[in-house]
Amino acid sequence: MADLEIERDPAGETLRLSGEVDMATAPRLRAALDELIESGSETVVLDCRELSFLDSSGIGVLVAARTRMGDGGVLVIDSPPPNVRKVLEITGVTGHLTVR
Repeated sequence: MADLEIERDPAGETLRLSGEVDMATAPRLRAALDELIESGSETVVLDCRELSFLDSSGIGVLVAARTRMGDGGVLVIDSPPPNVRKVLEITGVTGHLTVR
């Protein structure tokens, strides 16, 4: 099982993710997103180019974070690898998140 590494870009509202988001690591992602949202960030970017796995636990964290951001909030999933992009598309969350 791979771990999840989360690196916050000190100059902005970007979190760089590497490893896996699953039931064991999703709470750490939730905490990092909560910190940005509570600080007033209206746009949060998740750099996912090094993310190797995303399961339903991670999808739940993303959807909950987007909901907490309100109508003006934008949650961007940037550069997800094909397997992660496929999970996002199959679950239908691409209609609620910005995937680029």
